[in-house]
Amino acid sequence: MGAMVLTLVCVLSACGSIPSSSSPQPITAFERQGPTNVVPVPQADMDPESLVRAFLKATADPEAGHSAAREFLTTTSSEQWDDRGDMLIIDEVNIFVDQRSEDAVRLRLLGDNVGTLKSDGELLPATGQVETTLSLTRVGDQWRIDGPLPNGTMIDRTQFETAYRAATLYFTDRSLEHLVADPRWFYSGQDTEPTELITRLIAGPSADLADAVDSGFPNGAALRGPVTALSDGGVRMELTGIGSSSTRDRTALAAQIIWTLDAADIGGPYVINADGGPLIPERAPGWQTADVRSFDPTSVPSTDVGLNIIRDGALLKVTDSGTVPVDGPLGTSTAVRSAVISADGETDAAVVARPGQRLDLVVGPYGANPGVVTTGVSITRPSFGQNANTIWAVVDGQPVQWMRDEADTSERLIPVNADAIATVARGAITELQVAPDGVRVALIVGGQVVFAVVTTNADGGLSLTNPRIAAYNIGNRAVSLDWASPTTLMVARDANESPVAQLSINGTPAVGLLSGNLSPPVSSVVADQATVYVGDTRGVLRLGSSNGQPDQYWTEVEPAMAPGVIPVLP
Repeated sequence: MGAMVLTLVCVLSACGSIPSSSSPQPITAFERQGPTNVVPVPQADMDPESLVRAFLKATADPEAGHSAAREFLTTTSSEQWDDRGDMLIIDEVNIFVDQRSEDAVRLRLLGDNVGTLKSDGELLPATGQVETTLSLTRVGDQWRIDGPLPNGTMIDRTQFETAYRAATLYFTDRSLEHLVADPRWFYSGQDTEPTELITRLIAGPSADLADAVDSGFPNGAALRGPVTALSDGGVRMELTGIGSSSTRDRTALAAQIIWTLDAADIGGPYVINADGGPLIPERAPGWQTADVRSFDPTSVPSTDVGLNIIRDGALLKVTDSGTVPVDGPLGTSTAVRSAVISADGETDAAVVARPGQRLDLVVGPYGANPGVVTTGVSITRPSFGQNANTIWAVVDGQPVQWMRDEADTSERLIPVNADAIATVARGAITELQVAPDGVRVALIVGGQVVFAVVTTNADGGLSLTNPRIAAYNIGNRAVSLDWASPTTLMVARDANESPVAQLSINGTPAVGLLSGNLSPPVSSVVADQATVYVGDTRGVLRLGSSNGQPDQYWTEVEPAMAPGVIPVLP
């Protein structure tokens, strides 16, 4: 498949609708340069409204306790303002003057809250209106904001888009074998990006991931001095507090550093010293990504299985000349309702109807006779976890995980506590898909798309925790979703406008993919890092790349052009 990664344009548009995009676009790179829109300073000719708007823009710069923004305040107001905590990102700002005199003005600021930037750089979607009252007074011949300000900061959306860049920190799963993405946003006016990235990495994961991931950094680890550039390329860093950690832990630590910097376009070699010596003696000259290739968070197992479809209840493989039944009973069935194929193409799981209005969840080697895992009246499309030994589904409203132990081939079905989901969305869970990293989960709950995190307690019990609405501009008409990568989700909606949307885990709203030659409603979507397939009223269509360039329209998959056909991908 092509190398085009389907990721989200980093824009914080208003949450009322899904902005359209002619084709999938790459995420904005982590640029090591100052913002193009200079932070404003108070001007003598600013009227109260202009001064408040400039103040909102100036809060983009967090340096020295938001000293740039404090220039717009009186001395008393600056002393009282606690700028720590969350930053509210405000769109469609309106300012209304309630009282005015020659030397004092009281006004109200109203705007739409489209995001909340946490103090650790995590961006969360937000909705609702922000209203605050501000008082201004004349200081000399200029206006200044006087009186108390809300704790934290507010920023104009356009200034946030100009002044902040997304980057991805990587932590390990609990096995210390796989990396999990933790997107953060950084002020791009700082000239210390590698240092800031590593500092944030040492500080640990965001709050929603804290109970689900691990880190090679022990408690007490720190960065001594800044990360410095090497004369021939690459960077050097000096860590302290690593202590007597094992080679396994140190390798995981190196992988976190290397893939975090590599994702930010900061190339190697990476010289990593710890407590006065090399992190691992064999890597004293410097690490490369190849030294931690097994941790590559973007790697995908190779398989030639390709696109499959469900047509008339049978699982079929799409070939250049048409379709052929998959070997085994699924290929000759008339009762397959949904199916998934593991990333390596070696295992499949399916929901199969049986007499008596019951459904079976079955799993087995691809093209072989599957075994029944469980039965129910309703079973959602299954989802593999981090590997083919775990399968997830929602059976009669209860999320469950099937797990196979490779050591003794034992199997068990584990109920998953999903009580927390109801705190953010009400309704039936009609879709549950686990991200390739095995840690994040995307669900459709009452038509809304929800992100949650898989956590395991000391007794091995599973829960879906820290749920949040994935994006407020998707609405409540989602019908299908699939992970294109560990950080990117594709969503099909029962809507004529933007029936297919693309969504990042980095907190930005969904962006609609082109839809000109689709025939809504779109009922299903599957995706990988190169291609998106959907099922609409005519059949299956694909959107990907041709000759290295993003496609400008959906292409019909000729052997799969029939109503009701469902695409299936590894």
